[in-house]
Amino acid sequence: MWWKRNTAFEELIAKDQIRELVHNYSVAVANRNHDLMITLFDESASFGSYGSGKIALRSLMEKTMDDLEFAVIFVNNHTITIENSSEASGEVWAKCYAQSKEEGYYEQIVKYEDQYRKSSDDADGKTVWKFINRRHLLWFGESRESPLLQPEARWPIKNIGVGRIPLADERVQAFRSGLD
Repeated sequence: MWWKRNTAFEELIAKDQIRELVHNYSVAVANRNHDLMITLFDESASFGSYGSGKIALRSLMEKTMDDLEFAVIFVNNHTITIENSSEASGEVWAKCYAQSKEEGYYEQIVKYEDQYRKSSDDADGKTVWKFINRRHLLWFGESRESPLLQPEARWPIKNIGVGRIPLADERVQAFRSGLD
């Protein structure tokens, strides 16, 4: 058993790298960054009816992320089990706030069931943890009135309203300009 032959320190490093992987997934979604998302998955990862590999993942990202006006995922309750020196599994609960052109604003509770593997990084050849499988299990999704309909908060003047980050986003600007 890998964790018994190696130090607790090495296991902590592996878990920290896996947590960073999950956080980078959230960054890729928030920024609608297909290229970053592709770097997070092992070449052998399968994406259901889309197939396997980078081309399949890019097709899936185009289908799920190109319609987003914004999305933010908060990662919670991440458990990681180290299987051996190159494989691990995990469970992540997440809260997602998102708005798409088709469905409008919604909030979700999601459970991710993950499989991770140490893989060669395309950029520099180092070995890094990547997803080999990520199951998105929707607990529920709830539609709400869009927070982007609020007036500008102009923090620190006001705490309630739309803030700087979404107001700087071109897709949010397009959504708000369509309201006039």
